Amino acid sequence: MKKINLLVLVLLAVFVLSIVLTGCSQPNKEQQQQNGASNKTEETKVKYPERSINAVIGFAAGGPTDLIGRGILPILQEKLGVGIGITNMPGASSATAASNVLSQPKDGYTLFFGSEIMSIWQTMGVIDLNPTKDFIPIKLVAQAIPVLAVPPDSKFEKAEDFVKYAKENPGKLRIGTAGPGTVPHISGLLLEKELGCKFTFVPFDGGRPAVTAVMGGQVDATIEMVQSMVEAYKANKLKILASFTNEPISGLEKIEPIGKLYPALSKYLPYGPYFGLFAAKGTPQDVVDVLKSAMDEAIKDQKWLDYCKSLYLVPIDYSGDEAVKFLNDWTSKSAWILYDAGGAKHSPADFGIPKPQQ
Repeated sequence: MKKINLLVLVLLAVFVLSIVLTGCSQPNKEQQQQNGASNKTEETKVKYPERSINAVIGFAAGGPTDLIGRGILPILQEKLGVGIGITNMPGASSATAASNVLSQPKDGYTLFFGSEIMSIWQTMGVIDLNPTKDFIPIKLVAQAIPVLAVPPDSKFEKAEDFVKYAKENPGKLRIGTAGPGTVPHISGLLLEKELGCKFTFVPFDGGRPAVTAVMGGQVDATIEMVQSMVEAYKANKLKILASFTNEPISGLEKIEPIGKLYPALSKYLPYGPYFGLFAAKGTPQDVVDVLKSAMDEAIKDQKWLDYCKSLYLVPIDYSGDEAVKFLNDWTSKSAWILYDAGGAKHSPADFGIPKPQQ
Protein backbone atom coordinates (compact mmCIF):
# COMPACT_ATOMS: atom_id res chain seq x y z
CA MET A 1 0.00 0.00 0.00
CA LYS A 2 2.82 2.32 0.93
CA LYS A 3 4.56 1.54 -2.37
CA ILE A 4 1.41 2.46 -4.28
CA ASN A 5 1.01 5.78 -2.42
CA LEU A 6 4.66 6.62 -3.06
CA LEU A 7 4.23 5.88 -6.77
CA VAL A 8 1.16 8.15 -6.92
CA LEU A 9 3.08 10.99 -5.25
CA VAL A 10 5.97 10.64 -7.70
CA LEU A 11 3.63 10.68 -10.70
CA LEU A 12 1.80 13.73 -9.31
CA ALA A 13 5.09 15.60 -8.80
CA VAL A 14 6.17 14.84 -12.37
CA PHE A 15 2.81 16.08 -13.69
CA VAL A 16 2.99 19.38 -11.77
CA LEU A 17 6.60 19.95 -12.84
CA SER A 18 5.69 19.40 -16.50
CA ILE A 19 2.92 22.02 -16.29
CA VAL A 20 5.30 24.59 -14.74
CA LEU A 21 7.98 23.97 -17.36
CA THR A 22 5.43 24.24 -20.18
CA GLY A 23 4.20 27.58 -18.84
CA CYS A 24 7.75 28.94 -18.66
CA SER A 25 8.73 27.83 -22.12
CA GLN A 26 5.67 29.18 -24.01
CA PRO A 27 4.48 32.83 -24.19
CA ASN A 28 0.94 33.51 -23.12
CA LYS A 29 -1.76 34.48 -25.61
CA GLU A 30 -1.41 38.20 -24.91
CA GLN A 31 2.35 38.08 -25.50
CA GLN A 32 1.81 36.18 -28.75
CA GLN A 33 -0.64 38.83 -29.96
CA GLN A 34 1.77 41.64 -29.07
CA ASN A 35 4.67 39.93 -30.81
CA GLY A 36 2.49 39.33 -33.85
CA ALA A 37 1.43 42.99 -33.97
CA SER A 38 5.05 44.09 -33.64
CA ASN A 39 6.16 41.85 -36.48
CA LYS A 40 3.25 43.06 -38.62
CA THR A 41 4.22 46.70 -37.98
CA GLU A 42 7.78 46.00 -39.04
CA GLU A 43 6.58 44.27 -42.19
CA THR A 44 4.13 47.01 -43.24
CA LYS A 45 6.23 50.06 -42.33
CA VAL A 46 6.68 52.25 -45.40
CA LYS A 47 10.22 52.66 -46.70
CA TYR A 48 10.32 56.24 -47.96
CA PRO A 49 11.74 57.79 -50.01
CA GLU A 50 13.32 55.18 -52.24
CA ARG A 51 13.27 57.17 -55.47
CA SER A 52 12.93 60.71 -56.82
CA ILE A 53 9.98 62.92 -55.89
CA ASN A 54 8.04 65.23 -58.22
CA ALA A 55 6.89 68.58 -56.83
CA VAL A 56 4.20 70.25 -58.94
CA ILE A 57 3.82 74.06 -58.98
CA GLY A 58 0.63 75.49 -60.42
CA PHE A 59 2.12 78.66 -61.87
CA ALA A 60 4.67 79.58 -64.51
CA ALA A 61 8.40 79.68 -63.81
CA GLY A 62 9.62 82.95 -62.34
CA GLY A 63 6.44 83.85 -60.44
CA PRO A 64 6.27 84.13 -56.64
CA THR A 65 5.12 80.57 -55.99
CA ASP A 66 7.81 79.21 -58.30
CA LEU A 67 10.54 81.38 -56.75
CA ILE A 68 9.69 80.28 -53.24
CA GLY A 69 9.32 76.64 -54.21
CA ARG A 70 12.69 76.67 -55.93
CA GLY A 71 14.19 78.21 -52.80
CA ILE A 72 13.07 75.56 -50.31
CA LEU A 73 12.76 72.38 -52.40
CA PRO A 74 16.49 71.98 -53.21
CA ILE A 75 17.19 72.19 -49.47
CA LEU A 76 14.50 69.57 -48.79
CA GLN A 77 16.19 67.42 -51.42
CA GLU A 78 19.43 67.56 -49.44
CA LYS A 79 17.65 66.53 -46.23
CA LEU A 80 15.81 63.59 -47.85
CA GLY A 81 18.77 62.36 -49.88
CA VAL A 82 16.80 61.86 -53.11
CA GLY A 83 16.18 64.10 -56.10
CA ILE A 84 13.17 66.40 -56.25
CA GLY A 85 12.07 67.36 -59.73
CA ILE A 86 9.97 70.49 -60.16
CA THR A 87 7.16 70.59 -62.71
CA ASN A 88 5.44 73.90 -63.56
CA MET A 89 1.83 73.28 -64.55
CA PRO A 90 0.03 76.65 -64.84
CA GLY A 91 -3.68 76.91 -65.42
CA ALA A 92 -7.01 77.46 -63.60
CA SER A 93 -5.40 79.32 -60.70
CA SER A 94 -3.17 76.28 -59.99
CA ALA A 95 -6.19 73.95 -59.81
CA THR A 96 -4.90 72.06 -62.86
CA ALA A 97 -1.71 71.20 -60.99
CA ALA A 98 -3.60 70.31 -57.82
CA SER A 99 -5.93 67.98 -59.70
CA ASN A 100 -2.93 66.31 -61.30
CA VAL A 101 -1.37 65.67 -57.90
CA LEU A 102 -4.60 64.23 -56.52
CA SER A 103 -4.89 61.90 -59.52
CA GLN A 104 -1.52 60.28 -58.77
CA PRO A 105 -0.91 57.44 -56.29
CA LYS A 106 -1.03 58.80 -52.75
CA ASP A 107 2.44 57.60 -51.87
CA GLY A 108 4.35 60.84 -51.33
CA TYR A 109 6.15 60.77 -54.66
CA THR A 110 3.99 63.49 -56.21
CA LEU A 111 3.62 66.59 -54.03
CA PHE A 112 2.00 69.98 -54.48
CA PHE A 113 3.78 73.24 -53.73
CA GLY A 114 0.81 75.54 -53.22
CA SER A 115 -0.17 79.05 -52.26
CA GLU A 116 -3.09 81.10 -50.97
CA ILE A 117 -5.16 80.62 -54.13
CA MET A 118 -6.10 77.20 -52.73
CA SER A 119 -8.28 79.01 -50.20
CA ILE A 120 -10.36 80.66 -52.95
CA TRP A 121 -10.97 77.81 -55.39
CA GLN A 122 -14.42 76.97 -54.06
CA THR A 123 -15.69 80.54 -53.69
CA MET A 124 -14.42 81.44 -57.16
CA GLY A 125 -16.09 78.41 -58.67
CA VAL A 126 -12.76 77.15 -60.02
CA ILE A 127 -12.85 73.68 -58.45
CA ASP A 128 -14.42 72.12 -55.38
CA LEU A 129 -11.18 71.51 -53.48
CA ASN A 130 -10.08 72.81 -50.10
CA PRO A 131 -6.53 73.12 -48.69
CA THR A 132 -7.31 71.20 -45.49
CA LYS A 133 -10.05 68.79 -46.63
CA ASP A 134 -8.29 67.52 -49.74
CA PHE A 135 -4.63 68.01 -48.81
CA ILE A 136 -2.28 67.48 -45.90
CA PRO A 137 -0.16 70.58 -45.18
CA ILE A 138 3.35 69.20 -44.70
CA LYS A 139 4.80 72.63 -43.94
CA LEU A 140 3.83 76.25 -44.56
CA VAL A 141 7.16 78.01 -45.06
CA ALA A 142 6.66 81.67 -45.96
CA GLN A 143 4.36 84.62 -46.43
CA ALA A 144 4.94 87.37 -48.97
CA ILE A 145 4.15 91.08 -49.16
CA PRO A 146 2.14 92.42 -52.11
CA VAL A 147 2.93 95.86 -53.55
CA LEU A 148 1.37 98.18 -56.12
CA ALA A 149 3.67 98.88 -59.09
CA VAL A 150 3.44 100.88 -62.32
CA PRO A 151 5.61 101.07 -65.48
CA PRO A 152 8.89 103.00 -65.22
CA ASP A 153 7.56 105.86 -67.37
CA SER A 154 4.16 106.04 -65.66
CA LYS A 155 2.82 109.49 -64.82
CA PHE A 156 1.99 108.25 -61.32
CA GLU A 157 4.62 108.92 -58.70
CA LYS A 158 2.49 108.35 -55.60
CA ALA A 159 -0.25 105.94 -54.62
CA GLU A 160 -2.57 108.88 -53.86
CA ASP A 161 -2.32 110.08 -57.46
CA PHE A 162 -3.07 106.59 -58.73
CA VAL A 163 -6.13 106.18 -56.49
CA LYS A 164 -7.42 109.67 -57.31
CA TYR A 165 -7.23 108.98 -61.05
CA ALA A 166 -8.94 105.60 -60.65
CA LYS A 167 -11.84 107.22 -58.79
CA GLU A 168 -12.24 109.95 -61.38
CA ASN A 169 -11.87 107.58 -64.37
CA PRO A 170 -13.75 104.37 -63.47
CA GLY A 171 -12.45 101.27 -65.23
CA LYS A 172 -9.82 103.09 -67.28
CA LEU A 173 -6.79 101.81 -65.35
CA ARG A 174 -5.86 98.21 -66.15
CA ILE A 175 -4.32 96.16 -63.33
CA GLY A 176 -2.50 92.96 -64.24
CA THR A 177 -2.92 90.14 -61.72
CA ALA A 178 -1.76 86.55 -61.29
CA GLY A 179 -5.34 85.44 -61.93
CA PRO A 180 -8.85 85.72 -60.48
CA GLY A 181 -9.04 85.25 -56.73
CA THR A 182 -5.31 85.62 -56.11
CA VAL A 183 -4.03 88.03 -53.46
CA PRO A 184 -3.23 90.65 -56.14
CA HIS A 185 -6.81 90.45 -57.43
CA ILE A 186 -8.33 90.60 -53.93
CA SER A 187 -6.03 93.50 -53.02
CA GLY A 188 -7.36 95.43 -56.02
CA LEU A 189 -10.92 94.61 -54.99
CA LEU A 190 -10.15 96.01 -51.54
CA LEU A 191 -9.13 99.30 -53.13
CA GLU A 192 -12.42 99.33 -55.01
CA LYS A 193 -14.52 98.41 -51.98
CA GLU A 194 -12.92 100.69 -49.41
CA LEU A 195 -11.68 103.63 -51.52
CA GLY A 196 -14.31 103.83 -54.25
CA CYS A 197 -11.97 103.02 -57.13
CA LYS A 198 -12.91 101.08 -60.23
CA PHE A 199 -10.35 99.06 -62.21
CA THR A 200 -10.24 96.71 -65.17
CA PHE A 201 -8.45 93.56 -64.06
CA VAL A 202 -6.28 91.72 -66.58
CA PRO A 203 -5.55 88.12 -65.48
CA PHE A 204 -2.30 86.34 -66.30
CA ASP A 205 -1.15 82.76 -65.64
CA GLY A 206 0.96 83.71 -62.65
CA GLY A 207 2.78 86.69 -61.23
CA ARG A 208 5.80 86.70 -63.55
CA PRO A 209 3.81 87.44 -66.72
CA ALA A 210 1.95 90.20 -64.86
CA VAL A 211 5.24 91.79 -63.81
CA THR A 212 6.62 91.52 -67.34
CA ALA A 213 3.48 93.21 -68.65
CA VAL A 214 3.77 96.17 -66.30
CA MET A 215 7.47 96.60 -67.06
CA GLY A 216 6.64 96.76 -70.75
CA GLY A 217 3.66 99.07 -70.28
CA GLN A 218 1.08 96.55 -71.51
CA VAL A 219 -0.95 97.26 -68.36
CA ASP A 220 -1.16 100.41 -66.23
CA ALA A 221 -0.25 98.68 -62.99
CA THR A 222 0.10 95.38 -61.22
CA ILE A 223 -0.26 94.24 -57.65
CA GLU A 224 2.24 91.49 -57.10
CA MET A 225 4.62 90.13 -54.49
CA VAL A 226 7.59 92.35 -53.75
CA GLN A 227 10.11 89.52 -54.15
CA SER A 228 9.20 89.13 -57.82
CA MET A 229 9.71 92.86 -58.48
CA VAL A 230 12.44 94.04 -56.15
CA GLU A 231 15.30 93.63 -58.63
CA ALA A 232 13.39 95.46 -61.37
CA TYR A 233 12.50 98.15 -58.81
CA LYS A 234 16.13 98.64 -57.83
CA ALA A 235 17.08 98.80 -61.53
CA ASN A 236 14.39 101.44 -62.20
CA LYS A 237 12.55 99.11 -64.58
CA LEU A 238 9.30 99.77 -62.71
CA LYS A 239 8.03 101.98 -59.88
CA ILE A 240 6.55 100.63 -56.66
CA LEU A 241 4.00 103.07 -55.25
CA ALA A 242 2.89 101.32 -52.05
CA SER A 243 3.01 98.09 -50.03
CA PHE A 244 -0.10 96.36 -48.69
CA THR A 245 1.08 96.73 -45.12
CA ASN A 246 0.61 99.07 -42.19
CA GLU A 247 4.34 99.43 -41.57
CA PRO A 248 7.27 99.88 -44.00
CA ILE A 249 8.97 96.79 -45.40
CA SER A 250 12.29 96.26 -43.66
CA GLY A 251 15.03 97.23 -46.12
CA LEU A 252 12.56 98.97 -48.44
CA GLU A 253 11.48 101.81 -46.21
CA LYS A 254 11.05 104.22 -49.14
CA ILE A 255 7.96 102.30 -50.24
CA GLU A 256 4.94 103.77 -48.48
CA PRO A 257 2.60 101.44 -46.55
CA ILE A 258 -0.88 101.84 -47.99
CA GLY A 259 -2.43 101.31 -44.57
CA LYS A 260 -0.84 104.56 -43.40
CA LEU A 261 -2.10 106.42 -46.47
CA TYR A 262 -5.63 105.02 -46.19
CA PRO A 263 -6.62 103.99 -42.64
CA ALA A 264 -9.80 102.35 -43.98
CA LEU A 265 -7.57 99.58 -45.34
CA SER A 266 -5.54 99.03 -42.17
CA LYS A 267 -7.92 96.46 -40.66
CA TYR A 268 -7.21 94.11 -43.59
CA LEU A 269 -3.44 94.51 -43.49
CA PRO A 270 -0.89 93.06 -43.72
CA TYR A 271 -2.49 90.92 -46.40
CA GLY A 272 -0.06 88.55 -48.01
CA PRO A 273 -0.18 85.02 -49.42
CA TYR A 274 1.10 81.84 -47.82
CA PHE A 275 3.28 79.24 -49.52
CA GLY A 276 3.91 75.65 -48.54
CA LEU A 277 4.30 71.98 -49.37
CA PHE A 278 1.22 69.73 -49.48
CA ALA A 279 0.55 66.03 -49.92
CA ALA A 280 -2.71 64.51 -51.11
CA LYS A 281 -5.12 63.50 -48.37
CA GLY A 282 -4.73 59.76 -47.84
CA THR A 283 -0.93 59.78 -47.99
CA PRO A 284 0.40 57.32 -45.35
CA GLN A 285 1.26 58.90 -42.02
CA ASP A 286 4.76 57.37 -42.14
CA VAL A 287 5.42 59.30 -45.34
CA VAL A 288 3.99 62.52 -43.93
CA ASP A 289 6.19 62.15 -40.85
CA VAL A 290 9.33 61.71 -42.96
CA LEU A 291 8.50 64.77 -45.06
CA LYS A 292 7.66 66.90 -42.04
CA SER A 293 10.89 65.93 -40.26
CA ALA A 294 12.93 66.85 -43.34
CA MET A 295 11.05 70.14 -43.75
CA ASP A 296 11.66 70.93 -40.07
CA GLU A 297 15.36 70.81 -40.86
CA ALA A 298 15.06 72.60 -44.20
CA ILE A 299 13.39 75.74 -42.84
CA LYS A 300 16.11 76.12 -40.21
CA ASP A 301 18.86 75.86 -42.80
CA GLN A 302 20.80 79.10 -43.14
CA LYS A 303 20.51 78.94 -46.91
CA TRP A 304 16.72 79.19 -46.60
CA LEU A 305 16.86 82.01 -44.05
CA ASP A 306 19.24 83.97 -46.28
CA TYR A 307 16.97 83.31 -49.28
CA CYS A 308 13.97 84.70 -47.40
CA LYS A 309 15.90 87.79 -46.40
CA SER A 310 17.07 88.42 -49.96
CA LEU A 311 13.48 88.25 -51.27
CA TYR A 312 11.84 90.11 -48.38
CA LEU A 313 9.84 87.03 -47.42
CA VAL A 314 8.46 86.44 -43.95
CA PRO A 315 9.56 82.92 -42.86
CA ILE A 316 6.84 80.89 -41.11
CA ASP A 317 6.73 77.40 -39.61
CA TYR A 318 3.31 75.77 -39.52
CA SER A 319 2.56 72.06 -39.76
CA GLY A 320 0.05 69.61 -38.33
CA ASP A 321 -2.88 71.06 -36.39
CA GLU A 322 -1.24 74.50 -36.32
CA ALA A 323 -1.11 74.56 -40.12
CA VAL A 324 -4.73 73.43 -40.39
CA LYS A 325 -5.86 76.24 -38.08
CA PHE A 326 -3.80 78.81 -39.99
CA LEU A 327 -5.23 77.64 -43.32
CA ASN A 328 -8.83 77.55 -42.08
CA ASP A 329 -8.50 81.08 -40.64
CA TRP A 330 -6.87 82.39 -43.82
CA THR A 331 -9.50 80.74 -45.99
CA SER A 332 -12.27 82.27 -43.92
CA LYS A 333 -10.79 85.77 -44.17
CA SER A 334 -9.90 85.76 -47.85
CA ALA A 335 -13.03 83.99 -49.09
CA TRP A 336 -15.32 86.45 -47.34
CA ILE A 337 -13.29 89.50 -48.44
CA LEU A 338 -13.60 88.29 -52.02
CA TYR A 339 -17.32 87.55 -51.71
CA ASP A 340 -18.17 90.81 -49.94
CA ALA A 341 -16.27 92.76 -52.62
CA GLY A 342 -18.39 91.15 -55.32
CA GLY A 343 -15.56 89.16 -56.83
CA ALA A 344 -16.82 85.62 -56.14
CA LYS A 345 -19.31 83.32 -57.84
CA HIS A 346 -20.37 81.54 -54.67
CA SER A 347 -20.89 82.40 -51.04
CA PRO A 348 -18.27 80.83 -48.75
CA ALA A 349 -21.20 79.68 -46.62
CA ASP A 350 -22.13 77.23 -49.40
CA PHE A 351 -18.96 75.31 -48.54
CA GLY A 352 -19.20 75.62 -44.78
CA ILE A 353 -16.58 78.38 -44.61
CA PRO A 354 -17.47 80.53 -41.59
CA LYS A 355 -17.20 84.29 -41.49
CA PRO A 356 -14.06 85.46 -39.67
CA GLN A 357 -14.57 86.77 -36.17
CA GLN A 358 -14.48 90.54 -36.05
